[in-house]
Amino acid sequence: MPLAPHPKTKAPDRRRPTAVPLAGVPLVGVAESAAEFVITPGAAQTSRDRRAWVRALLKRVEDAADQAGRSGEAMDLTIRIRPAAEPATASPVSRGDALDRQLVAARARGAVRVAEILSASDMICARDFGPLVGMSHETVNQKRRTGELLGLRGATRGYRFPIWQVTPQGLPLPGLKALFEMLGGDPWTVYRFLLARHNELAGETGLEALKAGRSETVLGAARNVSAGAFA
Repeated sequence: MPLAPHPKTKAPDRRRPTAVPLAGVPLVGVAESAAEFVITPGAAQTSRDRRAWVRALLKRVEDAADQAGRSGEAMDLTIRIRPAAEPATASPVSRGDALDRQLVAARARGAVRVAEILSASDMICARDFGPLVGMSHETVNQKRRTGELLGLRGATRGYRFPIWQVTPQGLPLPGLKALFEMLGGDPWTVYRFLLARHNELAGETGLEALKAGRSETVLGAARNVSAGAFA
């Protein structure tokens, strides 16, 4: 007597479910990025129902891990327990705060721009800058700390000194220390001020005006900037 063919086992559906309904447990409020499983009193008392509930919860954790792996972004997985007669476990998967992601992206763009500035040919180290003003590299760094020289620091390249702050006479830029004090002592703020054009300086940059000996006018423009009246 020939044997009956063995019935083919249906391949499991591996498509990502939006939610897994539990035996005896109504499913409510299913969204694309979050599913809510509501447990009514006594609904998960049997071992079968408890196992189904645990499998459903673990599936949401697995889905969140898969989504994080595909997107390269951290995922938030929260569990919310509702009190009283309607306890529930909710596991919304969020992509994180949009503002946080924008700030991270902005910082990354800023870091790239800083690296570009410091790698330019007009940015040199203290040891190379010293001979331009007749100083040792130790003196260069000391004057950087007091605001008499402009030194900019990046993430990996250490301090770099723009050669354009040296006058044709081989001297440090006049009025630089007072400019540092007016602008709060931040080197990058001073850098931006020196290269920007200002209405108070007849459209000249701060650097051009200082080299022309117009220190008082430059400090007046810097005072406006410090007060929030940007030119």
